[in-house]
Amino acid sequence: MSAIPDNAGLHRRTDALAQEVGRLRSLAVALERWHQDMISMMAQNRSMDAEGEDMHAIARQLIMVSLNAAIEGARAGNEARGFVAVAAEVKTLAHRVQTLAGELGKNLQTSSLITTATFQDIQAAGKMMMAAISGLEVQVRDLRLEIG
Repeated sequence: MSAIPDNAGLHRRTDALAQEVGRLRSLAVALERWHQDMISMMAQNRSMDAEGEDMHAIARQLIMVSLNAAIEGARAGNEARGFVAVAAEVKTLAHRVQTLAGELGKNLQTSSLITTATFQDIQAAGKMMMAAISGLEVQVRDLRLEIG
């Protein structure tokens, strides 16, 4: 006695497989959205890096201005002691900003490296997901053709 294929059972299994393909396709759409989000994050990191460089340049300019102010205050003598003290405080603050800008730059560099690695992982996962979906769709189509 030969085994006759249970077409109804095969149809159910094929339909279930097609539903899984649909779920995977939804996941692939989410991966694409994450991919776009990562592109935005990378652009934002570049923008913040440029702003950090601007902050660093401003700090350098403030240091120069404070030095010039201190020199002019020293030339003015006792009457400018308060001015010299303010110039010294501006210099101290400018050095702190310069240090913070440097730390910000390091943190942004780390963030950019992580973002880039994540971006590449999402790209690879999306390609692998689409290849798997295509393979499953071919299997579903072939099964449906066999069943009739």
